[in-house]
Amino acid sequence: MITEEMHHRQQQLRDTFLAENAKLNLSAFRTPEACWTGNILDSLAALEVEPFRSLNLNPSPNPNPSPNPNPNPNPNPNLRFLDLGTGGGFPLLPLALELPHHTFVGMDATQKKISAVDRMVTALGITNVSLVCGRSEELARDSVHREQYDIVLCRAIAELNVLLELAAPFVKVGGIILCWKSLKIEQELRDSLLARSELSCQMEQTFEYDLGGTWGKRQILVFKKRAKTSNKYPREAGIPKKNPLK
Repeated sequence: MITEEMHHRQQQLRDTFLAENAKLNLSAFRTPEACWTGNILDSLAALEVEPFRSLNLNPSPNPNPSPNPNPNPNPNPNLRFLDLGTGGGFPLLPLALELPHHTFVGMDATQKKISAVDRMVTALGITNVSLVCGRSEELARDSVHREQYDIVLCRAIAELNVLLELAAPFVKVGGIILCWKSLKIEQELRDSLLARSELSCQMEQTFEYDLGGTWGKRQILVFKKRAKTSNKYPREAGIPKKNPLK
């Protein structure tokens, strides 16, 4: 449950996004109500997923310091998140606002989207977000990004067998990939079996949530990366979608 102050900050995000969306058509959610539910609440559903709940994501000062000369009250002092295909900034910005002690990177191949998100970041004074424009197939081979992230966020960008090939190279061994999906993806799950095996991504959890009203139920799939990604992945730009692993 978000605090009253954070609720206000999320409303500011919604309004700032809608102003950008009116100019650039970043999203089909063009009203305050639709944007609040379809973009912000849908993004924040990730906070209820077990990997988030079990980590100390928002550390506070310890009122009783330990006499241990090397105290470690927060075992994850600064997790690195990547929002792959961030589009208009979701789930990147709602989660960055909620988790100010952690580092977020938004990646997208379309410069106008990156520029719009950058303007929103500046307008809202968000200090834990950086942005990069480029194809994921190319950026995943850059040592600055390859296997450098604890958590990769993937919302509405591709089917699972494509998505895992694009996302896995960015995740550290032991890190996780979160995939926002509808409930009716039985065939998509079957088609992803080879990709999961080839990319050492084990499905750990399916988290179902209900946005209410006509929005209905959705789910977030959680994959854990068990081993380093082979240097042959991802394949060249466009190949994962044209010829997915299956």
